Amino acid sequence: MSVPLLDLKREWEEVAQEVKEEWERVFATMRLFNGENLLAFEKEVAEYLGVQFAYGTASGSDALLLGLIACGIGPGDQVILHANAFAADVETIKWAGARPVLVDARESDFGPDPDQVEKAVTPQTKALMVVHMYGHPVDMDPLLEICRRRNLILIEDASHAHGAEYMSKKVGTLGQVGCFSCGVVKNLNALGDAGFAVTNDPDVAHRLNYLRNHGQVKKNDHQFYGFNSRLDELQAVILRARLKRLEEKNERRREIAWIYSRAFQGIEGLTTPPQDGPEKKSVYHRYIIRTPLRDQLMAYLKEKGIGTGIYYPVPLHLQKAWQREGYPSGSFPVSEKLARESLAIPLFPEMEDEEIERVIRAVKEFFGGRA
Repeated sequence: MSVPLLDLKREWEEVAQEVKEEWERVFATMRLFNGENLLAFEKEVAEYLGVQFAYGTASGSDALLLGLIACGIGPGDQVILHANAFAADVETIKWAGARPVLVDARESDFGPDPDQVEKAVTPQTKALMVVHMYGHPVDMDPLLEICRRRNLILIEDASHAHGAEYMSKKVGTLGQVGCFSCGVVKNLNALGDAGFAVTNDPDVAHRLNYLRNHGQVKKNDHQFYGFNSRLDELQAVILRARLKRLEEKNERRREIAWIYSRAFQGIEGLTTPPQDGPEKKSVYHRYIIRTPLRDQLMAYLKEKGIGTGIYYPVPLHLQKAWQREGYPSGSFPVSEKLARESLAIPLFPEMEDEEIERVIRAVKEFFGGRA
Protein backbone atom coordinates (compact mmCIF):
# COMPACT_ATOMS: atom_id res chain seq x y z
CA MET A 1 0.00 0.00 0.00
CA SER A 2 1.38 3.37 -1.01
CA VAL A 3 0.74 6.52 1.04
CA PRO A 4 0.60 9.80 -0.90
CA LEU A 5 1.90 13.06 0.51
CA LEU A 6 -1.53 14.52 -0.24
CA ASP A 7 -4.72 13.14 -1.78
CA LEU A 8 -6.99 15.81 -3.25
CA LYS A 9 -9.44 13.26 -4.65
CA ARG A 10 -10.66 12.16 -1.23
CA GLU A 11 -11.28 15.72 -0.11
CA TRP A 12 -13.14 16.58 -3.32
CA GLU A 13 -15.52 13.66 -2.91
CA GLU A 14 -16.80 15.15 0.35
CA VAL A 15 -17.92 18.45 -1.22
CA ALA A 16 -18.49 17.49 -4.85
CA GLN A 17 -22.27 17.19 -4.75
CA GLU A 18 -22.77 20.40 -2.78
CA VAL A 19 -20.42 22.34 -5.06
CA LYS A 20 -21.91 21.00 -8.29
CA GLU A 21 -25.44 21.93 -7.20
CA GLU A 22 -24.41 25.50 -6.41
CA TRP A 23 -22.45 25.73 -9.65
CA GLU A 24 -25.66 24.88 -11.53
CA ARG A 25 -27.33 27.86 -9.89
CA VAL A 26 -24.42 30.06 -10.91
CA PHE A 27 -24.58 28.78 -14.49
CA ALA A 28 -28.31 29.53 -14.58
CA THR A 29 -27.54 33.22 -14.04
CA MET A 30 -24.05 33.32 -15.61
CA ARG A 31 -23.06 35.87 -12.98
CA LEU A 32 -19.47 34.65 -12.87
CA PHE A 33 -17.86 37.63 -11.15
CA ASN A 34 -18.91 39.82 -8.21
CA GLY A 35 -21.88 37.60 -7.45
CA GLU A 36 -23.61 36.45 -4.29
CA ASN A 37 -21.13 33.65 -3.54
CA LEU A 38 -18.16 35.99 -3.52
CA LEU A 39 -19.94 38.41 -1.20
CA ALA A 40 -21.04 35.55 1.03
CA PHE A 41 -17.55 34.02 1.18
CA GLU A 42 -15.99 37.37 2.08
CA LYS A 43 -18.52 37.84 4.88
CA GLU A 44 -18.13 34.28 6.16
CA VAL A 45 -14.34 34.25 6.16
CA ALA A 46 -14.21 37.67 7.84
CA GLU A 47 -16.50 36.36 10.60
CA TYR A 48 -14.44 33.19 10.92
CA LEU A 49 -11.20 35.13 11.32
CA GLY A 50 -12.69 37.90 13.44
CA VAL A 51 -11.90 40.84 11.15
CA GLN A 52 -13.96 43.65 9.66
CA PHE A 53 -12.98 43.31 6.01
CA ALA A 54 -12.08 40.44 3.66
CA TYR A 55 -11.59 40.64 -0.10
CA GLY A 56 -11.20 37.76 -2.52
CA THR A 57 -8.35 37.87 -5.02
CA ALA A 58 -7.24 35.76 -7.95
CA SER A 59 -4.34 34.21 -5.99
CA GLY A 60 -2.39 34.39 -2.77
CA SER A 61 0.43 36.19 -4.58
CA ASP A 62 -2.04 38.85 -5.66
CA ALA A 63 -3.27 39.16 -2.09
CA LEU A 64 0.30 39.88 -0.99
CA LEU A 65 0.97 42.39 -3.76
CA LEU A 66 -2.30 44.23 -3.26
CA GLY A 67 -1.79 44.16 0.50
CA LEU A 68 1.62 45.79 0.21
CA ILE A 69 0.35 48.49 -2.15
CA ALA A 70 -2.80 49.10 -0.10
CA CYS A 71 -0.54 49.80 2.90
CA GLY A 72 1.33 52.44 0.90
CA ILE A 73 4.51 50.43 0.38
CA GLY A 74 6.41 51.24 -2.80
CA PRO A 75 9.63 52.64 -4.31
CA GLY A 76 12.18 53.81 -1.79
CA ASP A 77 10.80 51.57 0.97
CA GLN A 78 12.43 48.52 2.53
CA VAL A 79 10.54 45.45 3.69
CA ILE A 80 12.13 42.94 6.08
CA LEU A 81 11.48 39.26 5.34
CA HIS A 82 12.92 35.98 6.64
CA ALA A 83 15.11 34.07 4.21
CA ASN A 84 13.29 30.72 4.53
CA ALA A 85 10.02 32.13 3.14
CA PHE A 86 8.50 31.32 -0.26
CA ALA A 87 9.46 33.00 -3.52
CA ALA A 88 6.09 34.78 -3.80
CA ASP A 89 6.88 36.80 -0.68
CA VAL A 90 10.03 38.38 -2.04
CA GLU A 91 8.56 38.65 -5.56
CA THR A 92 5.63 40.73 -4.40
CA ILE A 93 7.90 43.08 -2.45
CA LYS A 94 9.88 43.55 -5.67
CA TRP A 95 6.79 44.09 -7.82
CA ALA A 96 5.49 46.66 -5.34
CA GLY A 97 8.67 48.59 -6.06
CA ALA A 98 10.17 48.16 -2.59
CA ARG A 99 13.46 46.51 -1.58
CA PRO A 100 13.42 43.21 0.32
CA VAL A 101 15.87 43.00 3.22
CA LEU A 102 16.41 39.45 4.41
CA VAL A 103 16.99 38.21 7.94
CA ASP A 104 17.52 34.70 9.26
CA ALA A 105 14.80 32.43 10.63
CA ARG A 106 14.49 30.87 14.05
CA GLU A 107 14.40 27.10 14.40
CA SER A 108 11.79 27.33 17.14
CA ASP A 109 8.96 28.66 14.96
CA PHE A 110 10.40 29.13 11.42
CA GLY A 111 9.67 32.88 11.63
CA PRO A 112 12.05 35.85 11.55
CA ASP A 113 14.65 36.19 14.28
CA PRO A 114 13.58 39.28 16.29
CA ASP A 115 17.18 40.26 17.10
CA GLN A 116 18.03 40.30 13.40
CA VAL A 117 14.85 42.19 12.58
CA GLU A 118 15.82 44.87 15.10
CA LYS A 119 19.29 45.22 13.58
CA ALA A 120 17.94 45.32 10.01
CA VAL A 121 15.70 48.35 10.56
CA THR A 122 16.88 51.52 8.80
CA PRO A 123 15.21 54.89 8.16
CA GLN A 124 13.95 53.40 4.87
CA THR A 125 12.32 50.38 6.51
CA LYS A 126 8.55 50.59 6.03
CA ALA A 127 7.30 47.11 6.85
CA LEU A 128 7.98 43.64 8.24
CA MET A 129 6.53 40.63 6.42
CA VAL A 130 5.99 37.56 8.61
CA VAL A 131 5.21 34.17 7.03
CA HIS A 132 3.58 31.54 9.25
CA MET A 133 5.40 28.58 7.74
CA TYR A 134 3.79 25.13 7.46
CA GLY A 135 0.77 26.24 9.52
CA HIS A 136 2.76 27.08 12.67
CA PRO A 137 2.07 30.48 14.26
CA VAL A 138 5.18 32.60 14.64
CA ASP A 139 5.94 33.95 18.12
CA MET A 140 4.52 37.38 17.41
CA ASP A 141 4.91 39.34 20.66
CA PRO A 142 8.56 40.42 20.15
CA LEU A 143 7.87 41.23 16.50
CA LEU A 144 4.75 43.24 17.31
CA GLU A 145 6.74 45.17 19.90
CA ILE A 146 9.43 46.01 17.32
CA CYS A 147 6.77 47.13 14.84
CA ARG A 148 5.13 49.39 17.42
CA ARG A 149 8.38 50.89 18.62
CA ARG A 150 9.91 51.36 15.16
CA ASN A 151 6.63 52.36 13.48
CA LEU A 152 6.65 49.47 11.00
CA ILE A 153 3.71 48.09 9.05
CA LEU A 154 3.16 44.37 9.72
CA ILE A 155 2.17 42.23 6.74
CA GLU A 156 1.24 38.61 7.52
CA ASP A 157 1.42 35.83 4.96
CA ALA A 158 -0.88 33.19 6.41
CA SER A 159 -1.14 31.09 3.26
CA HIS A 160 -0.11 27.96 5.19
CA ALA A 161 -2.09 28.85 8.27
CA HIS A 162 -5.84 29.15 7.71
CA GLY A 163 -7.31 28.90 11.21
CA ALA A 164 -4.04 28.81 13.15
CA GLU A 165 -4.09 30.85 16.37
CA TYR A 166 -1.70 32.97 18.38
CA MET A 167 -2.86 34.15 21.81
CA SER A 168 -6.41 33.08 20.89
CA LYS A 169 -6.41 35.25 17.76
CA LYS A 170 -6.39 33.86 14.24
CA VAL A 171 -3.10 34.51 12.48
CA GLY A 172 -3.45 36.93 9.61
CA THR A 173 -5.36 39.33 11.87
CA LEU A 174 -2.45 40.64 13.95
CA GLY A 175 -1.05 43.22 11.54
CA GLN A 176 -2.30 45.85 9.12
CA VAL A 177 -3.14 43.23 6.52
CA GLY A 178 -3.24 39.44 6.38
CA CYS A 179 -2.79 37.61 3.08
CA PHE A 180 -3.96 34.10 2.30
CA SER A 181 -3.51 31.72 -0.62
CA CYS A 182 -6.33 29.28 -1.34
CA GLY A 183 -4.40 27.32 -3.95
CA VAL A 184 -5.21 23.69 -4.57
CA VAL A 185 -2.98 22.23 -1.82
CA LYS A 186 -3.80 24.69 0.97
CA ASN A 187 -5.88 23.86 4.05
CA LEU A 188 -8.64 26.07 2.66
CA ASN A 189 -8.33 25.26 -1.01
CA ALA A 190 -9.99 26.07 -4.30
CA LEU A 191 -9.76 24.08 -7.53
CA GLY A 192 -7.24 26.49 -9.00
CA ASP A 193 -5.57 29.74 -7.99
CA ALA A 194 -7.44 31.81 -5.43
CA GLY A 195 -6.74 33.96 -2.40
CA PHE A 196 -7.96 36.74 -0.16
CA ALA A 197 -6.71 39.57 2.02
CA VAL A 198 -8.11 40.78 5.35
CA THR A 199 -7.76 43.94 7.41
CA ASN A 200 -9.36 45.97 10.18
CA ASP A 201 -8.16 49.28 8.70
CA PRO A 202 -10.94 51.03 6.68
CA ASP A 203 -8.45 52.94 4.51
CA VAL A 204 -6.51 49.79 3.65
CA ALA A 205 -9.81 48.01 3.03
CA HIS A 206 -10.93 50.70 0.59
CA ARG A 207 -7.75 50.37 -1.44
CA LEU A 208 -7.80 46.55 -1.33
CA ASN A 209 -11.36 46.45 -2.59
CA TYR A 210 -10.70 48.53 -5.66
CA LEU A 211 -7.08 47.63 -6.40
CA ARG A 212 -8.27 44.17 -7.43
CA ASN A 213 -10.59 45.67 -10.06
CA HIS A 214 -8.47 48.27 -11.92
CA GLY A 215 -9.05 50.93 -9.25
CA GLN A 216 -12.61 51.15 -10.50
CA VAL A 217 -14.93 52.39 -7.76
CA LYS A 218 -17.89 52.25 -10.13
CA LYS A 219 -18.33 51.48 -13.82
CA ASN A 220 -15.70 53.38 -15.83
CA ASP A 221 -14.69 55.48 -12.81
CA HIS A 222 -11.05 54.58 -12.13
CA GLN A 223 -9.82 56.59 -9.15
CA PHE A 224 -6.38 54.98 -9.14
CA TYR A 225 -4.46 52.35 -11.10
CA GLY A 226 -5.09 48.80 -10.03
CA PHE A 227 -5.05 45.21 -11.27
CA ASN A 228 -7.31 42.49 -12.61
CA SER A 229 -7.42 40.16 -9.63
CA ARG A 230 -10.92 38.93 -8.94
CA LEU A 231 -11.99 35.77 -7.14
CA ASP A 232 -14.63 34.27 -9.43
CA GLU A 233 -17.97 32.83 -8.37
CA LEU A 234 -17.06 29.22 -9.12
CA GLN A 235 -14.05 29.28 -6.81
CA ALA A 236 -16.04 31.18 -4.18
CA VAL A 237 -18.59 28.34 -4.16
CA ILE A 238 -15.82 25.83 -3.42
CA LEU A 239 -14.27 27.97 -0.71
CA ARG A 240 -17.62 28.42 1.04
CA ALA A 241 -18.07 24.64 1.12
CA ARG A 242 -14.52 24.08 2.37
CA LEU A 243 -14.76 26.84 4.99
CA LYS A 244 -17.68 25.09 6.69
CA ARG A 245 -15.44 22.05 7.21
CA LEU A 246 -12.16 23.84 7.96
CA GLU A 247 -12.20 23.60 11.76
CA GLU A 248 -13.00 19.88 11.64
CA LYS A 249 -10.26 19.28 9.09
CA ASN A 250 -7.71 21.29 11.06
CA GLU A 251 -8.55 19.34 14.20
CA ARG A 252 -7.86 16.09 12.35
CA ARG A 253 -4.54 17.50 11.17
CA ARG A 254 -3.61 18.24 14.78
CA GLU A 255 -4.64 14.73 15.81
CA ILE A 256 -2.41 13.13 13.17
CA ALA A 257 0.46 15.46 14.05
CA TRP A 258 0.15 14.46 17.72
CA ILE A 259 0.26 10.77 16.77
CA TYR A 260 3.39 11.34 14.70
CA SER A 261 5.16 13.44 17.32
CA ARG A 262 4.45 10.94 20.08
CA ALA A 263 5.67 8.05 17.89
CA PHE A 264 8.88 9.85 16.87
CA GLN A 265 9.75 11.09 20.34
CA GLY A 266 13.27 10.14 21.32
CA ILE A 267 14.50 9.09 17.88
CA GLU A 268 18.11 10.24 17.67
CA GLY A 269 18.81 12.47 14.69
CA LEU A 270 15.14 13.36 14.09
CA THR A 271 13.51 16.67 15.03
CA THR A 272 9.73 16.98 15.03
CA PRO A 273 7.77 20.22 14.44
CA PRO A 274 7.05 22.83 17.14
CA GLN A 275 4.39 21.69 19.57
CA ASP A 276 1.20 23.56 20.34
CA GLY A 277 0.84 25.29 23.69
CA PRO A 278 -1.49 27.68 25.51
CA GLU A 279 -0.40 30.56 23.27
CA LYS A 280 -0.23 28.73 19.91
CA LYS A 281 -2.48 26.48 17.87
CA SER A 282 -1.04 25.11 14.62
CA VAL A 283 -2.98 23.77 11.66
CA TYR A 284 -0.15 21.59 10.25
CA HIS A 285 -0.40 22.51 6.60
CA ARG A 286 2.71 20.35 6.38
CA TYR A 287 4.19 18.00 8.96
CA ILE A 288 7.88 18.83 8.67
CA ILE A 289 10.48 16.57 10.23
CA ARG A 290 14.15 17.51 10.18
CA THR A 291 17.23 15.34 9.94
CA PRO A 292 20.78 15.64 8.57
CA LEU A 293 19.91 12.39 6.74
CA ARG A 294 17.04 14.03 4.87
CA ASP A 295 17.93 12.89 1.36
CA GLN A 296 18.59 9.31 2.46
CA LEU A 297 15.32 9.20 4.40
CA MET A 298 13.45 10.62 1.42
CA ALA A 299 14.86 7.92 -0.86
CA TYR A 300 14.04 5.19 1.67
CA LEU A 301 10.44 6.34 2.04
CA LYS A 302 10.07 6.47 -1.73
CA GLU A 303 11.12 2.82 -1.91
CA LYS A 304 8.40 2.07 0.63
CA GLY A 305 5.78 3.86 -1.47
CA ILE A 306 5.48 6.83 0.87
CA GLY A 307 5.23 10.32 -0.60
CA THR A 308 7.39 13.17 0.71
CA GLY A 309 8.15 16.78 -0.22
CA ILE A 310 10.75 19.45 0.47
CA TYR A 311 9.52 22.96 1.41
CA TYR A 312 11.77 24.67 0.39
CA PRO A 313 15.10 23.23 -0.81
CA VAL A 314 16.79 26.57 -1.63
CA PRO A 315 16.41 29.61 0.64
CA LEU A 316 15.61 32.96 -0.95
CA HIS A 317 19.11 34.42 -0.82
CA LEU A 318 20.61 31.46 -2.73
CA GLN A 319 18.06 31.50 -5.57
CA LYS A 320 19.64 32.66 -8.83
CA ALA A 321 16.98 35.33 -9.26
CA TRP A 322 18.11 37.17 -6.12
CA GLN A 323 21.82 36.43 -5.79
CA ARG A 324 22.51 39.91 -7.15
CA GLU A 325 21.29 41.24 -3.79
CA GLY A 326 24.64 40.19 -2.38
CA TYR A 327 23.84 37.47 0.16
CA PRO A 328 26.45 34.69 -0.22
CA SER A 329 26.10 31.17 1.11
CA GLY A 330 26.36 31.19 4.89
CA SER A 331 24.62 34.54 5.28
CA PHE A 332 21.61 32.98 6.98
CA PRO A 333 22.75 29.70 8.54
CA VAL A 334 19.45 28.73 10.18
CA SER A 335 17.49 29.18 6.95
CA GLU A 336 20.14 27.17 5.09
CA LYS A 337 20.00 24.42 7.71
CA LEU A 338 16.22 24.24 7.45
CA ALA A 339 16.52 23.96 3.68
CA ARG A 340 19.00 21.08 4.00
CA GLU A 341 17.20 19.10 6.68
CA SER A 342 13.43 19.62 6.28
CA LEU A 343 11.15 16.92 4.87
CA ALA A 344 7.36 16.82 4.71
CA ILE A 345 5.77 13.45 5.33
CA PRO A 346 2.13 12.60 4.57
CA LEU A 347 -0.44 14.49 6.61
CA PHE A 348 -3.92 15.26 5.32
CA PRO A 349 -7.27 15.02 7.11
CA GLU A 350 -8.57 12.09 5.08
CA MET A 351 -5.65 9.82 6.00
CA GLU A 352 -6.63 6.42 7.32
CA ASP A 353 -5.14 5.10 10.55
CA GLU A 354 -3.42 2.29 8.66
CA GLU A 355 -1.67 4.83 6.44
CA ILE A 356 -0.47 6.79 9.47
CA GLU A 357 0.93 3.64 11.05
CA ARG A 358 2.66 2.70 7.80
CA VAL A 359 4.47 6.03 7.71
CA ILE A 360 5.50 5.70 11.35
CA ARG A 361 6.86 2.18 10.82
CA ALA A 362 8.88 3.23 7.79
CA VAL A 363 10.45 6.23 9.54
CA LYS A 364 11.33 4.12 12.58
CA GLU A 365 12.77 1.38 10.38
CA PHE A 366 15.03 3.90 8.69
CA PHE A 367 16.38 5.10 12.01
CA GLY A 368 16.91 1.55 13.19
CA GLY A 369 13.90 1.37 15.45
CA ARG A 370 15.44 3.69 18.03
CA ALA A 371 12.84 5.42 20.18
